Amino acid sequence: MKEISLSYLMVTKNKLPYFKESIQKLIKEKKEDEEILVADGGSSDGTGKFLFDLKERGMIDYCVSEPDFGEAHALNKLSFAAKGKLITIVTDDDVFHYPTIRAMKEFMRKHPEIDMVGPNGGFKNSDTTKSVRPFYYEDNYREWQKNHTPFAFCCLALVYRRSSLSLLGLWNPAFKKLDAEFSLRNTSGKANVAWYTGHAYVNISTPQSTSLVYMKRIKDETDFLDKFYLGKNPDPFVIEKFKVLRNKLRSGSFFKQKQSPIAMEEKRPKLVTIAEEWLEKINKEKKLEFIQN
Repeated sequence: MKEISLSYLMVTKNKLPYFKESIQKLIKEKKEDEEILVADGGSSDGTGKFLFDLKERGMIDYCVSEPDFGEAHALNKLSFAAKGKLITIVTDDDVFHYPTIRAMKEFMRKHPEIDMVGPNGGFKNSDTTKSVRPFYYEDNYREWQKNHTPFAFCCLALVYRRSSLSLLGLWNPAFKKLDAEFSLRNTSGKANVAWYTGHAYVNISTPQSTSLVYMKRIKDETDFLDKFYLGKNPDPFVIEKFKVLRNKLRSGSFFKQKQSPIAMEEKRPKLVTIAEEWLEKINKEKKLEFIQN
């Protein structure tokens, strides 16, 4: 039986148009020594049927379609089923730069002492006239190197070692903001973390995005995590309201009533093109390097 080097985990629910696009791109990019695992949370839009058809045709390696307790629960089910020495997270409605993910895979294969390596990324709201807002985490990582100061980061395209799960732990189903909980927990613990300056993803905001649907709960979870891991108290009322307004403007949710799923489907091809072109451009222009202890 061939050895699997990397397992792609994808979670979906009732996003069939987005999922079809994302999974076909992933299937096209998958290498012989990689596998694709998908968990559907019991969709009502035909996702389950489409998913099992992909499995029957050998396009994906593992799937499950059943009600669950959210993204973290689904990712944990896939983590137990994964066979790859390494695991990475991709989503059903975002854009990924697979050469960057493969670079991280090769880095991890050469450095067995590393538990996980994170990439930079970006965010795109629904405004097709604007470019991608980049995420840079190098300064946070270097501060972590010096002082072991925990920091939160987006876990899209994070590559981590399956044998390190006993140290890293699973995804916490109690949180909607699971990226922040997972990253703060592991940068406050004993995990050996590395960072890559390449950009591996663009998060595209949609009306179904967790950050929009559960905005109030995510704010409460952020306050809790900041206090628990960083000893940071919640912002004063005025500053909090300003940040909420700023985040709504950045995500496009300030005009949420105008952003129906149908309208987003019409905009999506343009948003995807903007994201893909940005990823290609920034990864050619930027100095790419791995940073490690």
